[in-house]
Amino acid sequence: MAARNVLLFMCFMLCSIYVNCDILCEQGFCRGHINDDNQCSTPAPECAINNATHTGLWLPSPTICNCCSFCLPFYQLGQPCSLGGSGNGITIGRCGDGLTCDNSTRKCVRMKTKCHDAQDDYDARHARGETGSFENRPSCDEKGKFASFHCVPSQTCFCQSEDGERLFGEVLYTGRFMNMPCRCSRMAHKIQTLIAKDLPYPVFGMRCTADGNYNPVQCIENMCYCVNRITGERIPGHSVDLDTTHISELPCYDEKLDLFPKTEDSEPPYEYTTPCFNSVQERRDLIDKSIEEGYNVEYFSTFGSISCLPDGTFGRMTINSNGSKICVNERGEKLGNYEAPANTPQFNDMDCKCALSTTVMTSSNEPPRCCKNGNFRPIQCHRGTCRCVDSDGRQIGRESTDVTRLPCYTQDWRNC
Repeated sequence: MAARNVLLFMCFMLCSIYVNCDILCEQGFCRGHINDDNQCSTPAPECAINNATHTGLWLPSPTICNCCSFCLPFYQLGQPCSLGGSGNGITIGRCGDGLTCDNSTRKCVRMKTKCHDAQDDYDARHARGETGSFENRPSCDEKGKFASFHCVPSQTCFCQSEDGERLFGEVLYTGRFMNMPCRCSRMAHKIQTLIAKDLPYPVFGMRCTADGNYNPVQCIENMCYCVNRITGERIPGHSVDLDTTHISELPCYDEKLDLFPKTEDSEPPYEYTTPCFNSVQERRDLIDKSIEEGYNVEYFSTFGSISCLPDGTFGRMTINSNGSKICVNERGEKLGNYEAPANTPQFNDMDCKCALSTTVMTSSNEPPRCCKNGNFRPIQCHRGTCRCVDSDGRQIGRESTDVTRLPCYTQDWRNC
């Protein structure tokens, strides 16, 4: 019940965020209000210029019924700024994206963040000629946090958190103009890190697709509705009750995105779920029954073996009948021969990231090389040139035609 209430609250908040809250004024009020004696002031020029040195944001004006245009200027690095508060209102704009107002100098300075530190490290190494051809300079957002995704040239692009942690959501790299909003993937990550860990039952938020976007169909218990795939904003007027109506009647339903369509459902009530979600529900029912009948079931260990990803599928690793870990796809089918015996370092370190990337790159002639446990091999080679990579497959440092000159080289580098 607690988990359901949390989910309902989150969905309510998401819907509330996207509700328009325009001030309601009598039609034609502004035409009569603005006249020769009461004119709008000229907005700051930054919004109209909108170039590398002069930018701003159009906002509703702080006037009656927002009748006038208003531009909030963005100040550049080193320009004067104010922090607000009594006696400090000396400017009418704010520092631009990635900048903040310094408390002592009252000038715009670059934010001190993990992503900006990563950019500084890249820039310093690049100036010394120590960056590789497959290294990308980290991208930061307007708050100085890591951008929503990261690309490994010639391989894939994947979603990442504000702290740069790799998340669910991965697509084939197709060029420098890639874009992955990853809002659903990021929302799912926040739910797991901020809410789910303190609750007895697993909590799932909005259902995502393989690219980290929102699935166009979202459900709260048996009520399903359509949403915008990028923002998650509910689309008014489209909903179905599974107690009486099949999910396919929803106009946004796409069978290609439904990994487990219920073709055998011929009579209501209908379902729109996944085997992983069903497994969680079965265990919740077991706990509820144990409470009713007076025997004890350990809350926090009961779900330890079940891990559902944001698309509703099981986690990409599982343990087979031999006690070994194996990599699996979204349907729980084994990927390749990737396996790690129990009680080994390979078992403990297994993440299957390389194995999963190779499935995204099925059409590529040069997929990444994986270790026996499905992790990225620390040395990757491309057309006679080799490079060191991290656990996400991202290049570290310069490449070399002589593999022995790489800092990650070991004599057994081909086998891991």
